[in-house]
Amino acid sequence: MHRTPWSRRQFLGALGAGGAAALGAGSLASCSSSSGSGSGSGSGDGGLTFTLWGGDEEVQAFQAVADAFEQSEGTKVTLNQLPYTEVLPSVDSRLQAQDPPDLFRVSYIDIGRYTTLGVLADISDALPSGYADAFTPALWKAVQDPDGRPVGVPHHTDCSAIVYNAPAFAAAGITAPTSLDQAWTWEQFQQVLTEVKGANGGKYPVAINWQAAGAYRWLSFLAQAGGSVFNDDLSQVTIASDAGRKALTYTQGLYTSGLHDPTFLVQAANYPDETFPTGQPLSIATGDFNLPSLVSTATGFDWGATYLPRDAAAATDLGGNAVVVPDGPNVEAAAKFAAFLANAENMKSFCEATTVLPTRSDVTDLTYAVRPDLMPVFVEQATTIPESLVAASTSPVFTQVNQALQQQLEGAFAGGADVDSTLESLQQAIEQALQQQA
Repeated sequence: MHRTPWSRRQFLGALGAGGAAALGAGSLASCSSSSGSGSGSGSGDGGLTFTLWGGDEEVQAFQAVADAFEQSEGTKVTLNQLPYTEVLPSVDSRLQAQDPPDLFRVSYIDIGRYTTLGVLADISDALPSGYADAFTPALWKAVQDPDGRPVGVPHHTDCSAIVYNAPAFAAAGITAPTSLDQAWTWEQFQQVLTEVKGANGGKYPVAINWQAAGAYRWLSFLAQAGGSVFNDDLSQVTIASDAGRKALTYTQGLYTSGLHDPTFLVQAANYPDETFPTGQPLSIATGDFNLPSLVSTATGFDWGATYLPRDAAAATDLGGNAVVVPDGPNVEAAAKFAAFLANAENMKSFCEATTVLPTRSDVTDLTYAVRPDLMPVFVEQATTIPESLVAASTSPVFTQVNQALQQQLEGAFAGGADVDSTLESLQQAIEQALQQQA
């Protein structure tokens, strides 16, 4: 299961010009930034250390699985809970020191760098026969190294949909779609937003969750227009296309037409779900993982959920996280825990408690603890995550893709930068990242 040890120079060289911090530049897609207890070093008792971030519900769910594993296998798993922004820098430092945690949590948009660095262990021997067959193929591929060997498990996924202020939409006479095949087209969505704004004293009717490291969520609109970041084998950049032009023109138009709340630009330090409970914006694109916090904060009005708009196709972003096993002294036990964590029973319990979505096809009929009336919207929306977007999001250069989106979309949305020039700048930045990776 082990690989040849890596040197500090090899590790830092593989990170590229961005340095170790680049590995931690991933999404705020499905993370609750929460500090906690735990040691940065080994468990010290012959057990395992698991470095992770998580909100209260997530950490409790992880602890329940860790306790069950200890009871079943006799191996203690110590959760090393850190704030989200500290997890990957901590992991990177420990990898450099060749003292990695036994397992760590990582978002899909960050995983590509690790799978290609040679710092993760092949866990094939610890997986029961046919284990991989239960998982969504694209997400199982995300936890494989370049040789097709699994280095972890796709623990869960999540996606974005529209959460809306029900009284505000009712004031405009708007009834939200209740099935995916009825999702608003781009043109219908723009008209709905215009009517909602007019019926509610000019309040901004929408904000999309593409702030900061969530910039990649703009790619949902690219996919809706029929576009993609790369070609099928990820060898060529295809973002500067007719579909790219259509997607950027439409999303830029949400700002220039006064529909998108201008305080939520791409490089903003605030997020729409934080102000939605105050009554503005009147709808937001947000992930299912935010439902527990909205239940606690958005108590002054009724709110519902519906689907992202569609164009040539319906599409949403890839969120969620994997759990991977670094190459270290406890690979066998860590691999067993990873497999245990993502078995059908434990995945079902985790998803139900934390309002996220399973990655296994045999995990069905979930009873969610929070807003079970709305979760079917996200479950159905998740079926529109394009395989091309999964492949792009889990590629080794996706950190650079996301950074380019942050830089270029800000100019388009805040300053009205030319659409074609913005796309060409994106194309060049991503092509440069591919060349550096080669």
